[in-house]
Amino acid sequence: MKKISELIIASENKNKIVHVKNVLEPIGIKVKTVSDLGKIEENGSTYRENALIKAENVFSKFNTPVLADDSGFEIESLNGFPGTVSARFASACGSYEEAFRILNSCISLNSNASFTTVLVLMYKDNEKIVKKIFEGNLKGKFVFPGRGTNGFGYCPCFIPEGSNQTLAEMSDETRMKFNHRAIALNKLCDFLKSENN
Repeated sequence: MKKISELIIASENKNKIVHVKNVLEPIGIKVKTVSDLGKIEENGSTYRENALIKAENVFSKFNTPVLADDSGFEIESLNGFPGTVSARFASACGSYEEAFRILNSCISLNSNASFTTVLVLMYKDNEKIVKKIFEGNLKGKFVFPGRGTNGFGYCPCFIPEGSNQTLAEMSDETRMKFNHRAIALNKLCDFLKSENN
């Protein structure tokens, strides 16, 4: 495999970009961004499908290593909703706070919830296109009302297993170490370090 020294992140989400840079740049991977990715229709039924759609779209334009992801928040008693439409659901509700309220009104006694991230690393090895997939999952409980002001998205209404704080109540440093994206990124780092040695 040709050593990967830089990649494009297929995202315009500033929080994701910062997180990825903070993890990959210390191991010598330069993370580049594209100011206008254009509208990429994420019409897959799974996180993996959506991440692949983004990776393939960006790779076809730039022909350079690409990292794409899809993430979502799932509530067990709602059959995994909102899942792959987590961001769109909050947008349709008008705000994340309103999304939390609506979700809370639908939840039974079972408040089990989870966050999932799927990362796709796409690159060319000689003339072969390679797609590597890394997944991170964090289990916990949905809480309402949301608590805390750190993080973004569904962080205020989620308490990870083994904690009494929501993700939004944790410091950035603590949250970044063990959240769902961090789990997937650590797997990606292990792969890149082993392949680049």
